[in-house]
Amino acid sequence: MRTINIVSNKGRRGVSTIMGTLIFIGIMFTSVVPMMLVMKQADTIYTKKIQEMEVRDDEKERENIVVYTYPVTGENKINVKIKNSGNVPVTIVRVWINDQCNVTDELISSNSEKVLGPFVVSGLVNGTTIDVKVATERGNVFFCISGPLYYSGGGWSTTSYGICVIIHNPHGGEYKINFWNATAEPACWEEFYESHSKEWEDIVATTPVPEPSSEYKVDIYERKGSNWKQLPGCPIPTPIDYPNGPPFILVWVDAK
Repeated sequence: MRTINIVSNKGRRGVSTIMGTLIFIGIMFTSVVPMMLVMKQADTIYTKKIQEMEVRDDEKERENIVVYTYPVTGENKINVKIKNSGNVPVTIVRVWINDQCNVTDELISSNSEKVLGPFVVSGLVNGTTIDVKVATERGNVFFCISGPLYYSGGGWSTTSYGICVIIHNPHGGEYKINFWNATAEPACWEEFYESHSKEWEDIVATTPVPEPSSEYKVDIYERKGSNWKQLPGCPIPTPIDYPNGPPFILVWVDAK
């Protein structure tokens, strides 16, 4: 006797459903899942870039340098002295002397200083005025605080001389700053009183001086109760040896 196997249409439909599901799962794993992983990776990269930009912007805001310029005696060259008084390192990438751009790559650590140059001043004739500014790698531009230099009669001159005192004041305090010239009368010729209670705000006191001298000194006192206590290392000699040095002297004091 012959046996006949009969496969119902219902069974075939069940197999087709299973196969379709397997094919769908295969498509999902070969296309949808990789796409989701790529999108997640892109989100991670985007978030990382945002964080890097925020850090860079923060560091840019924290850059704080002081720029001085002074000539090389008897030559058509100038030096640029830079003091980094901020708490982040700074890289100087451009030094502008009027319209003359000098490319450089000088790293200046926090709380340190460096002399750049000498730079040749092109087109130097009598009556030339020299303005200097520097640009940092983060995009900040700082101008020379000692003002322009003047070239006349084969020599250099500047508009002013001065002393700038910066007191790092992390805990807040009250200070008395005396500028004096040992050869002048009276010896103590300028006083500043600064009272600060806000933390992390530095005290900056600047005074002009009449002429270059090797005798200028700075005394700094901090209030302790009802008394004034002289800070260690005072008086601080601040010779102004222009034109062999900057016409402005920066005195940096860390009052911890």
